[in-house]
Amino acid sequence: MLGTIGKQEGFLFEETLTGFKWIGSRALALQEQGYKVLLGYEEAIGFACGGIIPDKDGISALGVIATMACHLYNCENTLAGRLQKIYDKYGEFVSNNGYYRCDDPSVVIGIMEQMRNNGKYFTSVGGRYQVESIRDLGAPGYDSTTIDKKPTLPTSASSPMITFRFTNGCVCSFRASGTEPKFKFYIELRGNPGEKKEAVEQRLKEMSGIILEELLQPSANGLVIPSSSL
Repeated sequence: MLGTIGKQEGFLFEETLTGFKWIGSRALALQEQGYKVLLGYEEAIGFACGGIIPDKDGISALGVIATMACHLYNCENTLAGRLQKIYDKYGEFVSNNGYYRCDDPSVVIGIMEQMRNNGKYFTSVGGRYQVESIRDLGAPGYDSTTIDKKPTLPTSASSPMITFRFTNGCVCSFRASGTEPKFKFYIELRGNPGEKKEAVEQRLKEMSGIILEELLQPSANGLVIPSSSL
């Protein structure tokens, strides 16, 4: 969502690898270049607000959100109301994040190689969802959006991550956990401005099922669906 807002409003938005050692380091580098860093965050709930501390910090985040809540209250609004106005302007954003249990690391490697398709990355999924771009942060790495086809983010043979962006606005990333026997997926879909959240959720549910089945082939690869996922 922040990427969409930044693009439309003229703010710089950058992605880093997961973890605040990457987010904080990049924030400091941007400050040295003269940028005012407004927010750094990760999907697993961590925030660095306003350049106060270049690391995950709940105390400063609490102060910022409390100040925002007071301001909105004085304007006869609420946090939930303000968030809905953002959705009304930029579209609803819904996500399906989860994981499969996978006890064999070689299975994950095989799935990643399957996605790479011998270097001929998929141009569509399910015969109906067109791929706009692909970024592969495994070694040696690949990014279809760069001139030299090399990713700007660091690559790793031991901790690969592959991200597919689709022409309908869906973004999905796949990676193995570095500490647990989990193969994680993060799928987000942006709705069109004015489109009801329920409609976007239904589109994401349908698309997620097709993406996970075709790209991961859970049954064939012995992936286990936890009761808390999907």
